[in-house]
Amino acid sequence: DSMTVGFCRGGTSFEPYARALAEGISSLGSMACEALACGLSGLRADTMADGLVSHELVDVCGYRGKGLARILDERGPFDLVLIMAGTNDMGHYHAPARILRSLERLHGACRQRGVLSMALAPPPAPVRDAAGEAERLQIVGRLRCMAKAAESRMACIDPAELVSSSRPDFWDADGLHFSPLGSRTFGQKLAALVVRQLLPSLRPEVPAAPRHVTLPPPRRISQPAAVCRAPAWVLVKA
Repeated sequence: DSMTVGFCRGGTSFEPYARALAEGISSLGSMACEALACGLSGLRADTMADGLVSHELVDVCGYRGKGLARILDERGPFDLVLIMAGTNDMGHYHAPARILRSLERLHGACRQRGVLSMALAPPPAPVRDAAGEAERLQIVGRLRCMAKAAESRMACIDPAELVSSSRPDFWDADGLHFSPLGSRTFGQKLAALVVRQLLPSLRPEVPAAPRHVTLPPPRRISQPAAVCRAPAWVLVKA
């Protein structure tokens, strides 16, 4: 969704967290990292689940991408898929149970292909009221149960543990999306978690010397098509 592509400033610029994530994995993990970033603004989790094998998904800005299962089949193999979805579903007043069913289908597509997945729950947001935050926490709890049931093939992270909703500089003026700083901070902290908790199982033979990151140098992105090839997930080759 738009959180993945780094939508900010009303869609005039984009700062995907995947850039900081890949750079952080390369630096902290002393290894090369290739990340296929994505994000189609406005898509709900159920739309993504229904479009798993789609050749073309179109977002509210007119940008196009493929379904997750098709990306895995055509562009793999991948070591890890990070899926952030559900925020738009909450905005459409979908019940947590319905949102979780869609997320389970997305993570199930990864497990069917032997790929580790990480659920990134809907982030906290300054604009969200107490009832909305309670609903978000319900989704977080059920995602954690889903990850536990999947044993070693799925992990779950609550973005609230990495980017606080009480830091105004982490959030865009709309109170819903990350600011460029918030997106970079989220990617950097997420990289540390991936390296510490998941990297040993992905690459037990990690080399000692750091190597290059395959993403381009950090810069402001004016068009999401430059980095987005699929909706609401980041696929990592470590």
